[in-house]
Amino acid sequence: MEERKHIVILAAGDFPSHPVPLRALREADFVVCCDSAYEAIKNKELRIKNYVVIGDGDSLSATDKAELGDRYIQVDEQDYNDLHKAMDYATTQFPIPNSQFSILAATGKREDHTLGNISYLVTFAEEHPGAHIEMLTNYGTLHSMTGCRRFDSFPRQQVSIFTMNPDQPIHSDGLRWPLDGFHARRWWQASLNEALGTEFSLRTEGWLVVFQTYAPKE
Repeated sequence: MEERKHIVILAAGDFPSHPVPLRALREADFVVCCDSAYEAIKNKELRIKNYVVIGDGDSLSATDKAELGDRYIQVDEQDYNDLHKAMDYATTQFPIPNSQFSILAATGKREDHTLGNISYLVTFAEEHPGAHIEMLTNYGTLHSMTGCRRFDSFPRQQVSIFTMNPDQPIHSDGLRWPLDGFHARRWWQASLNEALGTEFSLRTEGWLVVFQTYAPKE
């Protein structure tokens, strides 16, 4: 089986400082950078060679655009943000079955951007069925899911679950506080759970966003 290409989408939130997202950025086969995050790409210590910068260009100077040349892709439409434009580009350039898409620097700074970017995980999953998409923060990993899914884990890993469809029940296996047909009417109601072992599973007919910490609770 062909090894998956690792594609990083770099947004303009808080730049990662944790080793996991930093390693993903350094080892990426290709980086699709939102134009407002271009300053990070110019950091020579990161040694990013294969990349494009995408957006409406309002965050780039004329000098930046000249330096980028054909690495700059201008998309003027305003119905979606630059993260959406970057994901659309990534999924059209790299075959979905053979690619891993990691979104970095999508949280922090303004809270409205953070919430909007996290919810985009569901939109991306709907628009690109079968794509392997994750969001890496300085604290953990976020995925979206519907149906049934098993997650690799470890004892005392902190797990938070946020539903986009509160009328749909959530079922779980392998969590300290089981969700046996639970309806989470508010975002906080299925948060701050904990994995018991090396895996847990979730099931729902709606859409969930699942957060897993990098480290166990002390």
